[in-house]
Amino acid sequence: METRRIFEEMERTIETSEMAVLRDIQGFPVYGQDIISPYMMVCINHSGSARVLYDMQEMEFYPNEIAVVMPNHILRPIESSGDYRVTILVHSTALCEELKTKRLTHDYHKFHRRPTCLLTDEEMTQYMKAVELLEHICHSSTQRYPLRHEMLIELTNVMVEMHNASRREMDDKVISDSRNYSLFSAFCDLLAQHYCEQHEVAFYASKAHLTTRHFSVIIKETVGLSASDYIEQYLATQAKNILHTRPDLSVRQISYHLGYADSPSFCRFFKRQTGMTPNDFRQQT
Repeated sequence: METRRIFEEMERTIETSEMAVLRDIQGFPVYGQDIISPYMMVCINHSGSARVLYDMQEMEFYPNEIAVVMPNHILRPIESSGDYRVTILVHSTALCEELKTKRLTHDYHKFHRRPTCLLTDEEMTQYMKAVELLEHICHSSTQRYPLRHEMLIELTNVMVEMHNASRREMDDKVISDSRNYSLFSAFCDLLAQHYCEQHEVAFYASKAHLTTRHFSVIIKETVGLSASDYIEQYLATQAKNILHTRPDLSVRQISYHLGYADSPSFCRFFKRQTGMTPNDFRQQT
C-alpha cells in the first residue's frame, strides 16, 4: 500500500516537476495486473529480485541491474522478493520526448528488446553519484537554478551515455533483430497516440508502409502476440485504468472516449477481455 501511495503522489506532481527520484521502493503498486505508464522509468536494483511480463515477455530483475521501462508499454508485475529495494527515476512525458529527440531517436528501441543491463560495482557507484546530483536538481527551484531544465537534460544525457557504455557489448549481440524491435517501438508510440480512434491493424501497418499481413507477422515474431491481440490488450488495460481512476465518468462516456460507437459494443469487448462487465470491474476495484 505504501508503494501505491508513493506512485499516486508522484503522478500528481511529475508533469510540473519534470522528473522524480523515488528512493527505497520496496515493490510494485499492483501485482498480476497490466500497467501502462506514460512515463519513462529507470529502475536501479539495489537488492532482491523481481519477475515481470514486459510486452508479454517474461523478464527477471536482479541486484546491480538497471532496467529502462519505456512509456506506454505493457508491464505486468508478477512477484518480488521480500528484500527487493530499488531507486526509480521517473521522467515526465515532455522530458522523455525531448530526450528521445536529442539522445534516443535512433536506438531507444533497444530498451524494448532487453530493458535490463548488469552493472559492475564500480559502474553502480558512479551511476548512483549521478543520481544524487540529479535528485538535488529535482528538489531545487528555478529561482536557485534558472537553467534547471537544461541541467536535468544535460545530466540525463550523461547518464544515458554511461548506460550505453555499460550495455554496448550486450547491444552488439542483438543487432541482427533490431529492425523488428524498431518497428515495434514505432507501433507502440503510434498506439499511445491513436488508440482512442484507431483500433484496426491496417492503420498501423500503413504508417509502417507494410501490408497488414506482413506487419502482423513481424509484431507476432517480436512479442509473441498478434498486432490485433496487442491492440485489444492495450485497450483493455487503458479501459481498466480509466474505470479505476475516473469514477466521475460513466461507462457510456468511457465507451465514446475509447472510440466505441456505443456502450454495448464496449461492454462486450471488455467482458471478452476481462471476464466481467465494466460496472462489475469498477465495483470490485
